Amino acid sequence: MELNGLDKFKLITYQNIDLDERNVITLLYQPLLGCDAFTLYLTLWSLIERARLKSPEYLHLKVYDIMRISPKQFLRARQKLEAIGLLVAYKNEDIYLYELKAPLSAEEFIKDGSLGAYLFSRLGKENFEDLVNLFRISKSEKEGFTNITTNFDEVFESLPRPIETNYDFVSKSKAKFHINHSFNFEIFIDGLSKNFVDRRKISKAVKEKIMNISYVYNLDEFTMQKVFMDSVDKNRNIDIEKISYNARKWFEFERETLFEETKTKNNKEAVSYEELLNKCKTDTPSTILAILSNGKPSVTELKVVEKLIENFELKIEVINFLLVYVIGLLEEFPSYNYFDKIAIEWQRKKVVTIPDAIEVIKNRQIKVDNYKKKPKGKNLIPKDVESDWFDEYMKNR
Repeated sequence: MELNGLDKFKLITYQNIDLDERNVITLLYQPLLGCDAFTLYLTLWSLIERARLKSPEYLHLKVYDIMRISPKQFLRARQKLEAIGLLVAYKNEDIYLYELKAPLSAEEFIKDGSLGAYLFSRLGKENFEDLVNLFRISKSEKEGFTNITTNFDEVFESLPRPIETNYDFVSKSKAKFHINHSFNFEIFIDGLSKNFVDRRKISKAVKEKIMNISYVYNLDEFTMQKVFMDSVDKNRNIDIEKISYNARKWFEFERETLFEETKTKNNKEAVSYEELLNKCKTDTPSTILAILSNGKPSVTELKVVEKLIENFELKIEVINFLLVYVIGLLEEFPSYNYFDKIAIEWQRKKVVTIPDAIEVIKNRQIKVDNYKKKPKGKNLIPKDVESDWFDEYMKNR
């Protein structure tokens, strides 16, 4: 639906973007967004008051006039920004509210399972590599040198007690989903050898990675200690990408027994649709996949789950239901891109719970008479929540 030029809107954000982020927007995001969406993003940033990180009320007509675009072009550009995660749109009876998000860093963008791949396909190998090289930092100037920088605790004495503050401060607002489960980080840390691990290097990003990986692969604190130790080099540096690799390696070669037990149990007790939905709310993705496949999920399948958790702000119950829905619909495990397409829509439509997801699916359902033409199979999802993604999937196989 096109927006009336007299409709009001205001803008908010929780950060200002710097020069590096503008370069990322210009060189990495723009090829995917196109000129209108790219210009709209920068225009909206320009309308925000830097000191207050928000704007007064404007008419949409103001943006139409500045950019010389139609309401239809504006809406299409805005939706691209929403889909790629740079803008979140809200509305009440009187006004629209647009929240602007900071872009990913160049490294995050390029390594992202979706964005980097889309950019590569859009630009081709040569142009893609040229862009990547613009963001690479040369380390050759440091070769042959030893880091002799003084640490904080070598100069400053510890304080008797920390200060207390309730102030809110500006921080980068990048959409990221955090998993909260029963992993005990104290037990994990206590079991690490101080001789081989510099605990000061276990940053917030490393902790989040450990939590995500332990959840996806059903690894306890003691197993994660082994995974983590294999990811630390001789200089006690942590290779965060190796954490995923080592977890998958351990899972693949040493977890056969658990899933043989799961397979036997599932064969004895058929899981009903209602039970499966309840398990989506309480169990891990690997357990859900084990139920769906009547056995051990493959490492490739769990890599897809890992990417979904890292790339989307969806609750685990929704990701579990996404697995149930897609596998039940297709009767096979498709590529990551298929899950990615659906997850993008669910995130854009603010899906928070399983009923939310079902409602989105119902709104996309095809006519009842077309359902009758579909071949019967062991679909775990009721007929009333099937959608037209299946037809598109079959065309692109």
